[in-house]
Amino acid sequence: MLPLRLLCIALIVAALCGAEAVGAWPADFRTAVVVSRKIRPYIQVMEGVLQEMAEQDLSADPDLFFLEPENRQVLDQVTKRLKGGGYDLVCAVGQDAASLVWGSGVTSQKMYAAVLDPASVPGLPPDACGISLRIPVPLQVAAIAGTFPQVNRIGLLFDPRHNAWFLDAARNAARELDLEIIPMPVTGRARIAPVLKDHLGRVQLIWMIPDSTIISEKIIHYVIKQGLYQNTGVIGYNPFFTRSGALFSFEFDYRALGRQAGEKLVTLVTTGKCLTDAPVFSFIVNEKVADRLKVRWMK
Repeated sequence: MLPLRLLCIALIVAALCGAEAVGAWPADFRTAVVVSRKIRPYIQVMEGVLQEMAEQDLSADPDLFFLEPENRQVLDQVTKRLKGGGYDLVCAVGQDAASLVWGSGVTSQKMYAAVLDPASVPGLPPDACGISLRIPVPLQVAAIAGTFPQVNRIGLLFDPRHNAWFLDAARNAARELDLEIIPMPVTGRARIAPVLKDHLGRVQLIWMIPDSTIISEKIIHYVIKQGLYQNTGVIGYNPFFTRSGALFSFEFDYRALGRQAGEKLVTLVTTGKCLTDAPVFSFIVNEKVADRLKVRWMK
């Protein structure tokens, strides 16, 4: 008969060996990752998700699905695979993937990453687990104000049919920072030139936001060019703005955003909990443009 001390040790070891480690991935847990398109940002997000899962030493080998949103046959095939695959969790990368996952009737746990406007995805509840591409407006205002402390008048170029809410949120956040957000509303692309003419000279910076009425490569180049003629910098939201001569741009490291989503995925699986967070982001000051405009900025 084993001495009592050895018996206790043996029982503890047996219990540890027979139980899964806290937070361990169940051996039969099945995961699918659905990617909206085979484009670099979405691929980098997917890679970040997979990297985070691998570094957590989780015994999961997710199935990957790439959509072709214009190809109905591919969408139907992926939907069929998701419904019949017995997946415990499905992660959607991008707007189209989220629309398919939440609209397909899949009963698995779900989460999303890199979705520009979660509220526009049919069937996606407000408390769904995920990381959007929407930087909270107060964080954007704070970043701009902190970088350009001498600026107190910013013109917001937007279509009120799409982004009246953005103007309200920006103004509310700006009040606490002694910053004035001046609306530059346009309801069609033909209105951009006259609105710019009316406001250049009255505003110190022009802020361009994701808005289907005002965003195209041609319009971005035009607004930046007109601003430079009047010593007025432009604020944008991706590297294209920086390359085109914008003064300041919000940017994403998509792989880092994917890792952030991967952390959410791991937490959701191991604890059953998930809170929606703001996406990780950075911002870039175009120093050449700042020097040309003689704009003072804080590093």
